[in-house]
Amino acid sequence: TENARFSSNTAVHDVVSKLSSQLREGMELSKEEIEIIFGKQLKRSQGNQTLHLVQEQRSNRTIDEDSPGSQTPKEQALVCFRMNTPCDKDQAFLARQQDEERAALGPQGKRTGNCVYAESVLEQTKMENLARRRVVKGQEEAKAPAEGNRLSMSRGQSLMQRRQVSEARVKKWKDRAPQDDLHSVPQMSFIQRVGPATLMTAAVISLCVMFAQNYIPPSEAARLFPNTSPATGTISVLVAMNCAVWVGWRVLPLRRGMMKVFCLAPAYPYLFSMVGNLFSHQMFFHLCSNMVSLWIIGGNLHDDIGRGNFLALYLGCGIAASHIFLLNTVLFKRWADVTVGCSGAICALLATWCCVNVDKGIRIWPFPSRTTEWVQPLALLILFIAADLYGAVKCFRFGGLLFDARIDHVSHLAGYGAGMVAAQYLRPTKAQRQRRDRKQMPHIERAPSS
Repeated sequence: TENARFSSNTAVHDVVSKLSSQLREGMELSKEEIEIIFGKQLKRSQGNQTLHLVQEQRSNRTIDEDSPGSQTPKEQALVCFRMNTPCDKDQAFLARQQDEERAALGPQGKRTGNCVYAESVLEQTKMENLARRRVVKGQEEAKAPAEGNRLSMSRGQSLMQRRQVSEARVKKWKDRAPQDDLHSVPQMSFIQRVGPATLMTAAVISLCVMFAQNYIPPSEAARLFPNTSPATGTISVLVAMNCAVWVGWRVLPLRRGMMKVFCLAPAYPYLFSMVGNLFSHQMFFHLCSNMVSLWIIGGNLHDDIGRGNFLALYLGCGIAASHIFLLNTVLFKRWADVTVGCSGAICALLATWCCVNVDKGIRIWPFPSRTTEWVQPLALLILFIAADLYGAVKCFRFGGLLFDARIDHVSHLAGYGAGMVAAQYLRPTKAQRQRRDRKQMPHIERAPSS
């Protein structure tokens, strides 16, 4: 056999003894040594290439042996390697199978103990990245004091400079603001806090009643926008006033004056805030929700009672709700509570509309009118009152009949009550409703039948 021929040849034995060490060190065999192993069938370069390839496949356990007794260069190289470093084929096969199983696990790495799951390489990479980020963040924080914590801006101005200017501007107006603490509110009696507001409320309601009784609608020629309906014109002005006050809250120099006029605070009572808070909203969502409600409810009620009664109802019931809020907070000594918004006035408009149109059904968009006409206005009003009453009672258990989720339930309930009282004077008689409906009917339906 080939193995016996090599082992009996002394020259071959000398070449084989130093074959592995030379290939491991990257050295190549000479032409004479290649001829000893392969004969003259291969050149020196081909012989060295075959030896390197066989050694690499043998190390990786990926060599596919030829049939026994074959005289190929690959088999001759294997014979030389086996003479120097014998290899157990069964053990090599098992090792190769384990390598293939380990490779089949993919990126999850090695198994630990008896666990069927392998260690996650992705989790290890994640932890290494987090540790690297902590190191980088610590280095940046260490450099920040030395650099003065200054970041250059695109236009040559640093962020720190802009921040200093903003802080100085805020500090200027903060120094001008009152420095009183809510724990030490002004010492005033109950009459001193509530008395002027009560007189203010009575005077405003009296003026509203006089205005409603003496208001004369302008002629079409005297109107600024004759092509616009009176309801649209009235409600548009109210919405514009509320939006203007909302914009005013964003102007920092106006904050000091607006806190007095457009924010009702029982700790620091200011007389004109009883009316000003009816047109004030600080949050955009609060403004949108109230204005949408005012547009929907007010548009329908305006056509039923007229402009004079509508404006008197909005202002009179709104200030009545503010007065109830003031009484509640003073009685429970909740000096940190303040109120803004026209929610009380809108609740009064809703209650009045429901009481005035008690004999009509409600049309709910986008459902057909026939499917929602069974919903009665009084049922809708009772539902809203029950919701606010539940919120008020729930909050009363925690120390005061006022806020639940920043909603002034007491002002809402006061608005409902004021609206129902006003509806008794604004509700038209049956004959008046028939005449109004008759005027709105087409001419062919008004004609008497023969």
